[in-house]
Amino acid sequence: MQFISVFSIHTAVNRIYYGMFYSLLALALQNEFETSKHQQLIGWFNKEFIKPQKVEINFAKIIQKAFERRMRSDYEAFVEFEKENVKQMFAEMQLFLERIKEEIKKNQ
Repeated sequence: MQFISVFSIHTAVNRIYYGMFYSLLALALQNEFETSKHQQLIGWFNKEFIKPQKVEINFAKIIQKAFERRMRSDYEAFVEFEKENVKQMFAEMQLFLERIKEEIKKNQ
């Protein structure tokens, strides 16, 4: 967990989310879907992968929760996150990245 101890908690929340966002963006581009809008990308993922059960629903929850936390961290004043929650986010990000990587490999 050196990532969290070196950077501020808010920076960790931001980087964890963006790790997931860019992996999801790679999957979208592979499927010829382009957007720069975060919610649109998450909506596309839900429509194309979660709803048809290509990817387990917990991954939709992981990315949505990370998005909401990143928004709070970046735009709300006086937001605090518990270090343990951020560690859990980091673990969830690792699972998310592995799962998206599997989907990318399937489509190569």
